[in-house]
Amino acid sequence: MNWTRRQVLLGAAALAMAPRAEAFGSLSEINIAELDLQGTTSRLDAWERLLHEVQQTTSVETNPKPVRIDPKTGDLFKYPFAVLTGTAAFSMPDDKTLEQLSRYLSYGGFLFCDDSSGADGSGFDRSVRKLAEVLFPTRPLTPIPSDHSLYRAFFLISRPVGRITRHAYLEGITAAGMDGQGGYSPLIYCRNDLSGALDRGPDGRHRQTCTPGGETQRREAVKLGINLILYCLTSDYKKDQAHVKALMESHRMGVDWDSP
Repeated sequence: MNWTRRQVLLGAAALAMAPRAEAFGSLSEINIAELDLQGTTSRLDAWERLLHEVQQTTSVETNPKPVRIDPKTGDLFKYPFAVLTGTAAFSMPDDKTLEQLSRYLSYGGFLFCDDSSGADGSGFDRSVRKLAEVLFPTRPLTPIPSDHSLYRAFFLISRPVGRITRHAYLEGITAAGMDGQGGYSPLIYCRNDLSGALDRGPDGRHRQTCTPGGETQRREAVKLGINLILYCLTSDYKKDQAHVKALMESHRMGVDWDSP
């Protein structure tokens, strides 16, 4: 049987939290969860727009009703794609929440962090780096290389853009694969305000202008968003099969991302 990352996440969570298993969402649809940490911002309209774009462009079924949740709760495991968005510093999660986030990421969950400030060295930037260091103490955030699977998950992307184009690369945490080489990246960080390019008001109009490239740049930002969703679901698919099977068969049902 070929396991998808979605099935791994929900299957592992079901075994780890058996009393809640009946609450897990459909395996056939993907949705997005904003993590509600004090100091972060909400752009549910942006993520709803992204889910609609995924539905229209690919064969992936979506549930375009993104939610904002407390990452401390078991509801986190219903969503393979989680986001943190903001401009300012946010409060570090408590130990219980950090443990939950670590478990979520080790089970196959994906966290996308989106700095919407448009500034270098923002408070949000400092908080993301601190959070990544706590979750992955031996694996620092590093630039995502141009040959990373993310950049060809659906569209071929040469440069990741959002509302702005200030930063020429994404950053991420990449875990070692079963062969000791680079594997899945469970956390990816964007400083170009991707959600700002996607965000729309109740009237359907874009809330913000993309600079300097206007609507052409916005279309490229949409492509990046779609690739992020597809990467979350299918990253390194053939190379990942041994990893997935090992995960499902492990008595711990987890991955030690910090192992050498």
